[in-house]
Amino acid sequence: MKKGIKTLLLVGLCAGAGVGLASCGSEEASTSASKITLNFGGSTSVEKIAKALTSSFAAECNRFEAIHNHTGSGDAFKRTQGTEKGSANKLDIGFLSRELKSDSEAATANTSGLICKDGIVAVVNNANSITGLSTEQLKNIYSNQTTTWQTYGSSLEGNVTRYTRDTTSGTRDGFFTTINYKDAITDDTKLPGATIVSSNGDMIAKVKADNNGIGYISLASLSNSGLKGLSYNGIAPSEAAVVDGTYTLQRNFNYITRTQSDCSEDEWNMIQCFLAYTESREGLAIIKSKDGILTKSINDAKSWSEIRDANPTYKALCQK
Repeated sequence: MKKGIKTLLLVGLCAGAGVGLASCGSEEASTSASKITLNFGGSTSVEKIAKALTSSFAAECNRFEAIHNHTGSGDAFKRTQGTEKGSANKLDIGFLSRELKSDSEAATANTSGLICKDGIVAVVNNANSITGLSTEQLKNIYSNQTTTWQTYGSSLEGNVTRYTRDTTSGTRDGFFTTINYKDAITDDTKLPGATIVSSNGDMIAKVKADNNGIGYISLASLSNSGLKGLSYNGIAPSEAAVVDGTYTLQRNFNYITRTQSDCSEDEWNMIQCFLAYTESREGLAIIKSKDGILTKSINDAKSWSEIRDANPTYKALCQK
């Protein structure tokens, strides 16, 4: 049985055989009811969008099922095409909240692309009266040149508590790149005394529990965070400001897949089928509903049924 294909049989049975598709691009595909499991992971900032997309797609394509293990952008390339592509942690589709690194994450042609855009927001506890900071002020805070909130007019007493993501985080990469502090992207010593947190959610929890805290999170997570999002260089964080470019603390949400040679025919076809769904009218609506900032018009997109029915492989995979 080809690796990665999960066959579900009646209760009490635990053996079976996967049915392969014809070659990629063929007009014929398997009509078996066996499940095709894809592993998703990478960026924690993209996690809620990814989970919403797979849940919605599963309702449209009953042979599809997803497993999620989001551990940071640094694992997206590593576990799809890099050093861990053959490990137990391998991913079929990985997500990044940054760009692939040209020197160490060279993706095979036609295996990566853009999902949507996002803003990055500097956040503080609601007890803090600060409403906005500039590029220079953020850099001064994180390099420990500014140590008290009173420097910027806040009534809070005590030192600023700085929180940062770990060095594999795409959010960290985007944040420090934009505030002109690239030395801190991969070097924790450039952030003396800062507390390193493990995820977007961990960042929110830490700053929420610390009146003097400052951190940075995805704009997609701000509305439900319970934190105060700060203006950046005088511009409040918003979807509209990201789209028109006035809010410059922003980044892309990207994907990368395994290569065709590392997949079974079923897996590869299902990967392409899922990616096609993300560009459908329904898929784009899901991304927008989870605060992803679209670069394509929902109204101009084709419906999933149009895309599916125009492709015999997709139609065979997802027929109900």
